[in-house]
Amino acid sequence: MRLPEFATHYYLSENGPFLSLSELSAGLEDPVFLNLLTRHQRDPNYRRRYGRNYIEVRSKVEARLRELFIARGGKPRRRHPFYLVLGESPWFRDLNANQNELKIPLSQLDHETTSLTYPDSFIALSRDDKPYYNQVFLLSELSELVRRFGIPENDHAVPYERYWETEFELYIEVQLWDIPPGFKAQQ
Repeated sequence: MRLPEFATHYYLSENGPFLSLSELSAGLEDPVFLNLLTRHQRDPNYRRRYGRNYIEVRSKVEARLRELFIARGGKPRRRHPFYLVLGESPWFRDLNANQNELKIPLSQLDHETTSLTYPDSFIALSRDDKPYYNQVFLLSELSELVRRFGIPENDHAVPYERYWETEFELYIEVQLWDIPPGFKAQQ
């Protein structure tokens, strides 16, 4: 199995890259979140789904993710990470028709500010029935992680409309705890 040499950040073209719902000033009541919450009802090309409690749960997951990363020696420079996938994920890319992607070579990522979960952090930190759950991995451990558990290969097997009811082991998630190389913070 060949280890991907890059991570991909997917984002809506109208919003731009490297934004975080966790940083919305009004949280659950923020117009940006409220729009995304119901967008699939108005736009058939938008398949992403959020529960009403997404921001609250995401906040708890991110706090735990940050805590585990720091315990492993990570040095986050942001309160909330930006999310990428190891290599590519056609499943994630095709969640939205108007989605863009940015690929960042793993060699450009700072080991002190990059963490990984297997799979998506929402799943990995919400369950404990697999050996890689409730863990944060370091970029330096990526080869061993893939050697032990492989890279998820069921990328197209999960239907968008009910993905939260599956095992949801579609990709290895990469978390960036700093502004990515070559980008400036968006205001």
